[in-house]
Amino acid sequence: MTRATWPPTPPVPDPPFPPGTPEWPRTPWQPGPRTAPPGSASATASFVVGGGDWLAERLLDQRVVTLSGDLDADAVNRAVAELALLDATGDEPVRLRLSGAGADLDGALTLVDALDLVGAPVHATSLGALTGPAIAVLAVADRRQAGAHATFRLCEPRAPRLLPGQEPDARAAEHARGLARLQERLAEACGRSADDVAADMRAGTLLDTVEARAYGLLDD
Repeated sequence: MTRATWPPTPPVPDPPFPPGTPEWPRTPWQPGPRTAPPGSASATASFVVGGGDWLAERLLDQRVVTLSGDLDADAVNRAVAELALLDATGDEPVRLRLSGAGADLDGALTLVDALDLVGAPVHATSLGALTGPAIAVLAVADRRQAGAHATFRLCEPRAPRLLPGQEPDARAAEHARGLARLQERLAEACGRSADDVAADMRAGTLLDTVEARAYGLLDD
């Protein structure tokens, strides 16, 4: 029988599981712990977050604008600002890189208008798959090239999303007008009729680099 004591002693906590790393005495040649720079959560997080801006700045120094992936409104607005900046800072060619880029109808028309306003020559290169309305961004450039394995899919953009308080018929009519403008601009750049381009977009025509050059989408 265990004899009770007064006042009672608190229970001894169990050791942690799994046990922690033992703390050995620090030697003179052992490096100290790595500290994060002031104002950041960690050194790794600071590097990852800042890496994209650093790369974009270096590319802008070389007059290069890159567009990749699905382009949302923020990416389109940033590209428009970069094109305007490079146009205002020199007359040398602007190199536009399209890497697997895709855009909705509104974004593609915005980029086409921005390219039309650039006074400096725009040399565009497409890499990977270029689909839908984004093809017009390549087509309107002053010089148009592509990688050997690039592909181009002419297809109509997705149905528009209704905005709050907007009537479906009004939104559909606006979408049809924008699509007609895109097809006319693409047809003009490729030396084809707007009806032919519209038919190819409805059919989802897929072109490789050789076929795109014959279509008038790429320069010889």
